[in-house]
Amino acid sequence: MKSIKILILLTNQPLTKHNFTRLGVGKTYKGWKIKYLSILPIINRKIYEDYTKKGSRHIKDKNFKEIFSYFNLFNELKKLPKNFFYSNQAGHGFLASIIDRVFYISGGKKISFIPQDEINLDIYTTKRFKIYFNKNNLPKLIARSFFTFFKKISEFLSSKIAATQIKLIFVFNNITYEKIKKKYKKVSIVKVASPELELYVKAKKKKDRHLSDIVFIDDVVENSFDYKLGYMQDKNRRFGDYWGPTKDFLDYIKYHFPQKKIYIAAHHRRNERDIPINGFKFFFDKTSKLIKDSKLVLCHNSFACQIAVLFKKPIIFLTSNYYQKYHYHSHALTIELSKALGAQLIHIGKNFNKNPSVLKKIKNAKINFTKYEQYRRNYIQFNDLKINDRWQNILKNLEKNKSQIF
Repeated sequence: MKSIKILILLTNQPLTKHNFTRLGVGKTYKGWKIKYLSILPIINRKIYEDYTKKGSRHIKDKNFKEIFSYFNLFNELKKLPKNFFYSNQAGHGFLASIIDRVFYISGGKKISFIPQDEINLDIYTTKRFKIYFNKNNLPKLIARSFFTFFKKISEFLSSKIAATQIKLIFVFNNITYEKIKKKYKKVSIVKVASPELELYVKAKKKKDRHLSDIVFIDDVVENSFDYKLGYMQDKNRRFGDYWGPTKDFLDYIKYHFPQKKIYIAAHHRRNERDIPINGFKFFFDKTSKLIKDSKLVLCHNSFACQIAVLFKKPIIFLTSNYYQKYHYHSHALTIELSKALGAQLIHIGKNFNKNPSVLKKIKNAKINFTKYEQYRRNYIQFNDLKINDRWQNILKNLEKNKSQIF
């Protein structure tokens, strides 16, 4: 049974300092270990090089194997043990689906991690279609429609290739659990702590500073990893279209609240050498601690807002014309998050216009404790689950179920 004690995870992510913790690299439990195969270098070598160059905080680890060629991939697949657990975390591409099928044929037993949503959102409504159509020109809408059509076909075919039996499902919040248990009635579903809950617990142990800081959560939207992987690039997208009005907004807040320091929590994929604006300090890999020490959090749609909810910090959500035009799904999510949490929403616009109402929102930002608690129960934390090490809990459940599955 020794060969069973391995979990192989297929991914398309680079191994950054943030992902090292989030992906549980190096975690073990009673002889169990996790091995990652990253096919990002094959999928898109340029993107891989962009996210592993100096300043990216890229990490090398023996348990995280980066696949640079099909020959390299073939050799790794030949090393597969007789029995093992696996999960495809690399998306719906053909390569990932084919590897998924190879894992299954080779004796692997599939487990699934159902990603949690920041908020439930029906993006395909008449109202949202109208807004999206009004914000985009006809050529772009036609191009996007064709791209979406072929993407759906590709995902459908990929899903058929990877349609192997799932043995265990792991979920990270109650909303997802309630949906999944209706869909998979014959599969064991296991509750585990969310990544954001773990980050909260870790930051909570650190010493308090009791500052009156304002923290802006950067999401590196102008250079989005997921957007670049999607291949449908909008050539009209400009760096300044986002950071221009955003900096004007932050400067406005800085001028009118000189007693408050504004810190920017850099996105975990932002390169340390990539500082998009001056006048503000970017802090890398310290988002949870910055939120803990803050008096107010400014953010777009981001899982970091869940850490703010757990620390009971006032949140003001931000959106702009840039999001409406190029990242409409994120724009809609931001609006729904503000409603769900009873939080203020500021629309920065195409060009930021100085408006006293913005200062009033900043000054009077408060917490809706009832909505925060409801959101926590639905989207962040299981009340009936003891908070413990997420990946050790996952491996513990594999140990518990291996005799029944193999």
